[in-house]
Amino acid sequence: MENFKALYGLVVKNQVFLSYSALSLLAAVGENLFSTIVYKCPCSTWNHTYGLVFLLVPALLFFLLGIMFNTSLWKQVTGCCTQAYGRGSYYWCGKRLQCLYTLLQVIFLSALPPLTWIALALLKVSFYECIVSGLPLDFIKKRFCGSNDMCMEELLFIPCAPAVKLNLSKAMLEEIQGNMRSESQVLGWCLIAAVLVIAVVATCISRCCSPVSHLQLMFWKKYLENEKECFDNDSKDHAKKLADRNVKGFFNQEPQETFSTPTNGDWRSISTANTWNNNKIYYSPLHKFIEKKDNSVRESFRSVLPPAEVNFTVMSLS
Repeated sequence: MENFKALYGLVVKNQVFLSYSALSLLAAVGENLFSTIVYKCPCSTWNHTYGLVFLLVPALLFFLLGIMFNTSLWKQVTGCCTQAYGRGSYYWCGKRLQCLYTLLQVIFLSALPPLTWIALALLKVSFYECIVSGLPLDFIKKRFCGSNDMCMEELLFIPCAPAVKLNLSKAMLEEIQGNMRSESQVLGWCLIAAVLVIAVVATCISRCCSPVSHLQLMFWKKYLENEKECFDNDSKDHAKKLADRNVKGFFNQEPQETFSTPTNGDWRSISTANTWNNNKIYYSPLHKFIEKKDNSVRESFRSVLPPAEVNFTVMSLS
């Protein structure tokens, strides 16, 4: 049982990473199944359309699924339309950098599964071969066929060469297929390299621009993990107690004790993106909310004390 709890805790802690890893694995498995079972180039004027649909539409679906799995995006956009009426332009201008940073994170993470699909499809050649052979562009035909008119006419049927009898010589057919295979695989490896380069550069930039040192950044991450765990446990317990109170009040038809819950404004305060301030260190919106609330309570407590007690209280609180 303890091992199961430890495994469950590990899954919850790394749920974002595991979600995108699962999507990328699903993309790899799906591409293999599609290319071997479902996909079959029509060898007609539909070649490029058919190939592009099989290459890009599944990638778009994986991208949308990646967006759906991104909790940080939904944390920022939930309720933003209703909040817009009570906020000025200055507030929304101040949130542009936060929104841009969140948007870039969402795009990069959500792009991993579709890029996995496209890269594997290019490495397996069949999609690219079908797309290129059906493009109605003269420079494409001349690149593979030169001035051979027969080759240009039969270029559409090259993806179906094993099943369709062509008038092209075996040597020329192998040369064209080899060129298409080489181009497709080069594009696939270039795509993989570009993704890795962007990931390394983005990581370097984010670390160089980090407002804290490496050890404090590690502490920050540990704090966020523990805060989320504590928040999930306490919110579950709090919700259970509130539900139990309301259900008992419904069936017993008796007035219940007052049950304190956070206000809508409190919930909104801890749901915004965190902004770092070197003068006042807040590791999360919840941390910022609690510190400001405690400070306001201290200030109000000081203001109602008799003059003789103020100095003593200030000393004890500091």
